Amino acid sequence: MDGVLQKVISIIIAVVIFFILPVYVSYEKRDDISYTLALKITTDFVENVNARGYISSDMYNKFVSDLAVTQNSYDIYMEHTAKKYNPVIYSYSDDLKTIRGKFDYNLYKDEYEAGQIVINSGNNAGTYNNLVLAYDLSEKQYTQDQILPIIDSTDKTVTINTSLDEYKALDYSELPAISSIYIISENQTNNLYTMNEGDEFNVIIKNKNTTLATSMYNAITLGVAGNNKTRIYVNYGGTIKAETYRDKRVEDDTTNYNPENDKSDTASLVNSYITNGLVALYDGEYNNATVHSNKIDSWKDLSGNGNNGALSSFDFNDESGWVYNGLHFTGKEHVSLKDFNFDEMTIEVVAKFDTVNDVDSPQHSIVSNINNGGSGLVFNQLNCADALKRGKVSFDVYTINDDGIVDSVPSSVVGKEVLQANKIYSISGSLGRINLQMDDSGMAFATFAQLLSINGEIDGIDFNKTYAKPAAGSGFVLGGNPLAGSGADAQFKGTIYSVRIYNRALTEEEIKENYEIDKQKYGI
Repeated sequence: MDGVLQKVISIIIAVVIFFILPVYVSYEKRDDISYTLALKITTDFVENVNARGYISSDMYNKFVSDLAVTQNSYDIYMEHTAKKYNPVIYSYSDDLKTIRGKFDYNLYKDEYEAGQIVINSGNNAGTYNNLVLAYDLSEKQYTQDQILPIIDSTDKTVTINTSLDEYKALDYSELPAISSIYIISENQTNNLYTMNEGDEFNVIIKNKNTTLATSMYNAITLGVAGNNKTRIYVNYGGTIKAETYRDKRVEDDTTNYNPENDKSDTASLVNSYITNGLVALYDGEYNNATVHSNKIDSWKDLSGNGNNGALSSFDFNDESGWVYNGLHFTGKEHVSLKDFNFDEMTIEVVAKFDTVNDVDSPQHSIVSNINNGGSGLVFNQLNCADALKRGKVSFDVYTINDDGIVDSVPSSVVGKEVLQANKIYSISGSLGRINLQMDDSGMAFATFAQLLSINGEIDGIDFNKTYAKPAAGSGFVLGGNPLAGSGADAQFKGTIYSVRIYNRALTEEEIKENYEIDKQKYGI
């Protein structure tokens, strides 16, 4: 009998050691991996919020969707500790050792500036001198119960892109209950939940589902762990470091302003991009060199080469002209640039399209010098003749055939993505030698390629033909194609925010480096 019992116990122990235990260990390891992923996702989210100073619905939804890769469900707790600095006036005794009274600066500003506060009645009646301005620090905590309704709301939003006159015309009742609600781009529809520099932001997540490791442990131990099913617990927070939502303040859209107090200037803007080979840089925020103007009829080149663009046919109103740090086209305007007639080049643009199905113009030239030759970035509408290009941007380059004649059909690299209207894109077309390689004999050679990048996603082809330069006198044109001699065939409908032109081909790494700057600057 004892032998049978020993065998049964031995079998149970063997099953536990060789079957159950390895399975449990694997489930434990799975929970460890989930914890590591959840920790990384949470810290990235918090650091992103701290660096920006706000939470948007897109940021929060991405955080939640990223957590889903761990295959667990979570309770998420957010806490914003807002530090409020309230100006107050202290009145000291004549010997400056005793505080006689404390007053709200907003109520007694004039008295403070006069140097004396007089209270005529009540328990605090008297004359108060020796006034000192100071600040009271108070803290107030907000949780996801206050945060989520704001970022999900589209009601009563004052956009920082509102003109000063429009802002002044708003009724008090139309202002948001929370004054620090902002819209930072035209594509954003929901409110931002904003925080101030120095505030604290903290996130706690913990799994609310029962993991396999927990279930197995409870089965083995007969439920000794009780109802505690928390296996993944992350508590991470930090200090708000910036208020990037303030970078584009409410400005008077009818006057010039000097952004000297902005966090960036023209010099740092130019130097942040690749400068090797840069021959022209146009930026809507600094369209008049160091300042912005909504009436200027030229677009100043920030590269230092003096290649300014000339605006034609703009009305300079809410539809046609300078809006939101960009230049808006309605299909009749264009900007003429210099004749950049290079054998190798890179054209980069940040733009937004008003329509993807234009019955009047099936193809929109964003920037081009195509005129019996040349190249350009073209947005092909959904109704364009070429089915392979519909809804996509192409980098078109005209070539010379074996008979010495310009081909009627360009060499094209077509973007893979069907683009959307009213969404900002960073686009780059590069033609020329992009890198050095070694062939089998040890000789170095350069790859001559034609590259197209849409928001950092790069595609391309080897370029084995001869580039056909455009007709003489055909400069680059924003918003259309050049015509021989003068003018432009304009048809672009949308906003162009930035343009960069190089006299060489940027490599894939350089294109991606410039895109990362666009991504940060324009919230792509």
